Formats: sequence, C-alpha cells, structure tokens
Amino acid sequence: MIEHSSGSAASRPVTVVGGSVTGLYAGMLLARGGRAVTLLEGASHWAPEPRTLIVTRRMRDLLGKSGDRSVVNIINRFELMTNGRVATVPLSEPDLVVERSVLHEGLVEQALAAGVKLRMGCRVRTLRGTHDGVALEVGRSGKPEELNATTVIGADGTFSRVAHAAGWPAPQTVPLVQAIVRLPQDLPPDTTRVWFQPDDTPYFYWLIPESPTQGALGLIGEEGSDTRQYLEQFLERHHLEPLEFQAARIPRYTKWLQPLRRLGGADIYLVGDAAAHVKVTTVGGIVTGFRGALGVAETILQGRSSGVLRGLRWELDWHRFVRRTLGHFSQSDYEVLLDVLNPEVLDILGTHTRDEAGRILVRLCLAQPRLISLALRSLI
Repeated sequence: MIEHSSGSAASRPVTVVGGSVTGLYAGMLLARGGRAVTLLEGASHWAPEPRTLIVTRRMRDLLGKSGDRSVVNIINRFELMTNGRVATVPLSEPDLVVERSVLHEGLVEQALAAGVKLRMGCRVRTLRGTHDGVALEVGRSGKPEELNATTVIGADGTFSRVAHAAGWPAPQTVPLVQAIVRLPQDLPPDTTRVWFQPDDTPYFYWLIPESPTQGALGLIGEEGSDTRQYLEQFLERHHLEPLEFQAARIPRYTKWLQPLRRLGGADIYLVGDAAAHVKVTTVGGIVTGFRGALGVAETILQGRSSGVLRGLRWELDWHRFVRRTLGHFSQSDYEVLLDVLNPEVLDILGTHTRDEAGRILVRLCLAQPRLISLALRSLI
C-alpha cells in the first residue's frame, strides 16, 4: 500500500525529471488532473534519435488516436521459426510499428497543451533531502542551480539519477543490438519473423518490417560484445546486409520495485525504464511504461495506490515466470514447442496480446496440456 506524507499532498506541484515518453505522459495526465507540473529535460532541444518499436494495440487504449501519427507500419501476423520448423500466428488486431521520435514529438505537444512547463537544458545531477522536500542540483548552461520540490517523478531512464539518490537499487540490464536491413523477398511487410536459437541467446532474433522495403533485425543477449558478434553471424547466414546498427542497454525486470520512496520531506516516484517496467519476455517497455505512468499519476491525484499499479505488477511477474521457463529451453524444447502449437493455441496467441501474459497462460495450458509438461521438464 502506498501512503503519502500528509493530506496537503493533494495540492502539491509535481516535478518530472526526464523528458522520456513516460515522463511526458505522466506529466500530461497530472496537468490535466489540475496539478502544476514542471518537467526538467537535460537536452537543450528535443531531438530523440529515430528508432522504430513494435507495440500492441493496447497503446491505443492508453493514448487514444493521438499516437496514430507515429505508426509507420502494421503487423498482421508473426512467423515463429526454429531449426526448419515454422508456426504462423495471425493477429485478430494488428500490432503497430511506431517511430519513437514521432511518438515523442506528439507527447511533447500534448504535455504543453495540458499546461506542463517544460524546462530544457536542465540536467539533474543529484537530489538532496531537506526537512520540507528535496533540493535538486541542476546543471543549466554550464552553471549550477538548485531547485526545490516536494513531489518528484523520476523518468530519467535506465541509469536514473533520481532512483540512485532515493536509494533504489540499480536495475540489471541486457544488451539490445539490431541492424536495419532490406526485407528478404519472402517476407511480407505485414509479417514479423521470430527465430528461436538458444545457442546464441536465451531470448530470440526478430525481423520487424518498418516499411515495404526495410526492417529492423536484432536480438537481446547476455553480453554486449557477444551479442553484436552473434547478430553479424546471423546476418551473414541469412545473406542480409546491414544498412546501419543500433544498440542500447535495456533494464531487465527482476522484481517489483515499490514506486514510491521518501527522501527528506518529498515523495519520490519512478516510471518507465527507471522503474524497470519492462516485459522481461520481450524486453518491451512502451505499453508497460505508459501503464506505470498512468498508475503513478492516479496515485498522486487520488492520494492512494492505483489499481493500475497492482495490475501492472501482476503482469510483470507473470512475464518473469515465462522468461525463467524459456531461459531453460534447449533447441529440442523449442522444436517441441512449435510442434504442439495446435490451431486452438494459435488462435489464443493471435487474439490476446503479449501484454496479457497472465490472462492467456491458463487458456494456453487448457488448450494444449503438453505445454505444462514442456515447461516443467525444462525447469527440472
């Protein structure tokens, strides 16, 4: 249960640290709810690097149609592949491939329209607790400045200074490496292809079309240098030429972090990558990041813990369970997995999104009991 310091919290202004999409979304929701919101962004101007991401239709449930202009492609099916086996999962509602920079631009506009005060070039170096709040040491145009706050949201990414100052543990991270490639002739631009090759990675390779002619091919690994090497070898085997490479370190959800801590006289919250609100099965964090931001905003506005956060915790814990199971899969296990994907299982996978892991696991096991024995065998 989240408890606030006092009843006066209901009217406190909010300071958001970091202009990430989750920070902008949280700030926008709070401003629409009547709070005075200031967002501090370290960059001197908005210029996120272009990068495409695949999300489920649940992004529209959260953003409405406002996020549609960032959609550059739609995905109607997944092809799951391992050692010559293929299973096709038609989606009842398409996944969306979005351009992150355009999504970010739209959220900046919405935050400004809601009344969020954006302060650029304000890089928060550290936070220090005081008797009536916190003091934020900010570097602005090369000069130090101190700002005071009583409610702070850390939306400053995987290596969050807010989280560090408030005493949250640093998250575990995994490397993500991908290459932009021309689509092979046998891949329709509305189809995402996934390869399971556990000798290379406990996760998977993916090829996500971002246009009719090119897509992003990548993987998540364990060590950065090995991950790049495995990707280059995979590209060579499949006769794909990289047009450019992209890389990042992504937080890996290992356990739920209580999203509120006290520092001095202030309430400190985390959202997005700073809170490791990332599905550990796919290391996707856009939808879960927005859900966490919604939960934090509701908690601040209502003065009590939001049910959205409880639902998100349950969902992320289910993803952790699935990830632990798949982490033990051998090549032969994946071959069995694709062999037992009967029509009923494929229909369940295509009807429910991967943001509903807890909801569909029971349905999957009822539709194909051999999935239970496969999971138990791999864990044992």
